[in-house]
Amino acid sequence: MRLRLALLGLFCSVLLVSCGKHEDLAIQRLDKQLFTLHSVDSIRNFLNRNPAVSQLYFNANNAGSDTALIRELTNRVNNPALNEFNQQVQTEFGDLTDLKSQLSEAFANIKKDFPDFHTPTVATVVTGFLGPDLVVTDSLIVIGLDYFAGPKAKFHPPSTQYPQYILRRYQKEYIVPAIVFAISDKYNATNRADQTLLADMVYYGKGYVFTKTMLPQTADSLVIGYSDTQLTETFNAQDIIWGHFIDNQLLYQSNPTVKGRYLNERPFTAEIGQRCPGAIGRWVGWRIVGRYHDEHDDITISDLMRNADARQLFEQSGYKGQKE
Repeated sequence: MRLRLALLGLFCSVLLVSCGKHEDLAIQRLDKQLFTLHSVDSIRNFLNRNPAVSQLYFNANNAGSDTALIRELTNRVNNPALNEFNQQVQTEFGDLTDLKSQLSEAFANIKKDFPDFHTPTVATVVTGFLGPDLVVTDSLIVIGLDYFAGPKAKFHPPSTQYPQYILRRYQKEYIVPAIVFAISDKYNATNRADQTLLADMVYYGKGYVFTKTMLPQTADSLVIGYSDTQLTETFNAQDIIWGHFIDNQLLYQSNPTVKGRYLNERPFTAEIGQRCPGAIGRWVGWRIVGRYHDEHDDITISDLMRNADARQLFEQSGYKGQKE
């Protein structure tokens, strides 16, 4: 993976079968299972029955012998406040109809364009933020539903780890776009020798185009994590933003510190202005790749993802900050 993903910045196990058109998706509801257990032995058996989830989500090999993890989980499932929180999560997500439908659509579309794609197992958990928000691998996806319970929930991801501009994205609508963007990395060819800012921008741009292709009805705001206002203002000011990149000769900059100012999560990009969102280089990369894809009708999404020549994509996109 070129850049490690966390949720929208963001992000990224459970059993799905091979994806047919709008095939019903089976999601393992480990969240429901876990809160029916109360004893140390039952928690140990739960971890032993789900070794892949135990390893990837709890980072525990041979989790059934991990006494500290077993004790912590036992304490949590017996905690009245966490049980109340779990009930809120269950109310928010219900039977996961929307989540299943969106994932089924995305997996079917990915399979159509990338026949080697195998539908991963999908599982959901609630642990009170004991593990990460999402884990996405080729074979397993684990969704921490507690992270996405929304602003009215009793508990939220710890603000000491997640600033407000990231916390606002922890809602259920963001789950599937984040998963699909993480999956895009498998197909996103890169030239490892090219360490320029442009190469990283194009990497993100290809990932966003992939996500929109597989989820065509999904709002752009859910793909990149900007608010609707941020998207509108950024689009309208892109000539200024582009001018900043050109005037400061940023495209072929390879200094990690400089690149981080334009790629990393920040409340805003101070170098351009307080109204300019953080990670603006990712958005500009989306504009470049999106324009390239729009201008080349003969280039399929699989062709696009296989193209590791960021400079060629940029030059043939014709992008110069224009709004059309």
